[in-house]
Amino acid sequence: MSTAPLGARKLDQLDREELLATTRRLLAEAQALSSRIAAVNEIGIAINRTFNLDKILQVVASQAKWLLDFDHLSVCLKDEHETWQVIRLFGDVEAITGRDLLQSENISFVLRAGQSRLIREAGSYTFLGQYASQIIVPLVSEVEVIGTINFARIAPQSYTQDDVRIGYMLGLQLASAIRNSLRVRELRQTQEALQRYAQELEQTNQELDTYNHTIAHDLKSPLAGILLNADLVKRISGDALPEKAEYYLNNIKTSTKKMSTMIDQLLWLAKLRDTSEALHSVNVRQVVESAVARFHHLIDEKHIRIEIMPDIPSALAHDQWIEEIFANFISNAIKYMGVDNPAPHIVIRGRCIGDDRARFEVTDNGVGIAEADQEKLFAMFTRLHTVKAEGLGLGLSIVQRIISRLNGEFGVESTSGEGSTFWFILPCGDADSLT
Repeated sequence: MSTAPLGARKLDQLDREELLATTRRLLAEAQALSSRIAAVNEIGIAINRTFNLDKILQVVASQAKWLLDFDHLSVCLKDEHETWQVIRLFGDVEAITGRDLLQSENISFVLRAGQSRLIREAGSYTFLGQYASQIIVPLVSEVEVIGTINFARIAPQSYTQDDVRIGYMLGLQLASAIRNSLRVRELRQTQEALQRYAQELEQTNQELDTYNHTIAHDLKSPLAGILLNADLVKRISGDALPEKAEYYLNNIKTSTKKMSTMIDQLLWLAKLRDTSEALHSVNVRQVVESAVARFHHLIDEKHIRIEIMPDIPSALAHDQWIEEIFANFISNAIKYMGVDNPAPHIVIRGRCIGDDRARFEVTDNGVGIAEADQEKLFAMFTRLHTVKAEGLGLGLSIVQRIISRLNGEFGVESTSGEGSTFWFILPCGDADSLT
């Protein structure tokens, strides 16, 4: 039998026994490596079945022995304060954290460079200093080092480059699982924060609603008293009331009514937060007639001709909300009808567009709206100065909010000096609601 080193001879120079022995050894090494790779994959599957970090680390602690021998196993991760901490999975506890950990040359190199470290003869390291053999593998996720996994043995020369590769494969699986766990934790924290915020917001809204109704009641009650007292003064005084005093009393009544309207509008804005009531099919024709009835005195006083077109379709909404839309559009048309209009005229119509939508319009022949003013028309507290008009400027803002709550569309078509058409589109109601 030849005594020359195996590496110095060609394979065809080996005798049969040597060849069989070499083949068996290579097959055994390949099988062992294959088994270790299969174990890495199995561990990867197991740790990616959960988003709980403790359970992930428990799986690694219990299964890593199939991959490498070690007297110590740990991971290094950041805590909620962004401080590096060592989490022991097997072996002695490493009581080292934060800045001291980064000053230990063996692990600081891995954390900063993102490269695995194989140590066969340990030096005087602060971290794992009592272990002669070490493998420190970075946990890299999305090009960021989020920690390390650390294997160590007391005996020197215990690890090889193949062991480093197996550790690196496990590190890839573990880094992915930890990143998923951290993301899920952040997502849950965000969801919990949003839920707390939503609850606080709902409570605040309820308190505001209660406050608004209380203020409205407290404000409107004395207003009613002011109106009543003004009427009583006029009745008691009769013809003896001086003309100037009557003028002041009329101003009191006008201002009181105006303030009452402002309070009602502000309450409307508050009420529009509540959309809990189910939508239903609204008979829009009846609602239009109710809205027009609010302005009979102004319509008669200004000699305005109101024309309500037949066959107005129904809409999926709330009766009161639809009435408020038309009331605001009609009120706006009356205000901006123009002082010298010889034949003031308002037309209200509706028609189906497509299979499931309906368009409603209020058209007037008033002073119209300049194109530059149309964009800001629906903003809160906006009043155009084309003509002198009373009001708080909330009406069209209320309309905007109502239609937005009903998932509809709205707009205005107007030319200065030629009148305006205010329109909105809503889902159709039942055909049985038509008049």
